[in-house]
Amino acid sequence: MPLFDYACAACAHEFEALSRFDETPACPICGAAQAQRQLAHIAKPITESDPGLSCQRTGGDACQGCPALAGEF
Repeated sequence: MPLFDYACAACAHEFEALSRFDETPACPICGAAQAQRQLAHIAKPITESDPGLSCQRTGGDACQGCPALAGEF
């Protein structure tokens, strides 16, 4: 069973639930059966040719071999 992200239309609580594609789970906070499936963000893998965001660009210290240190960003 896949894991989906939901937002309750009654109380706006956001939660994850294991459910079949055709099922709508009840909200774990208010119990309403008005959950709406949300678009989940999927992390893409980091490769040498596409390093993604560096640690320095996300607020951390730059690590060895960081593209931000090499001036690539």
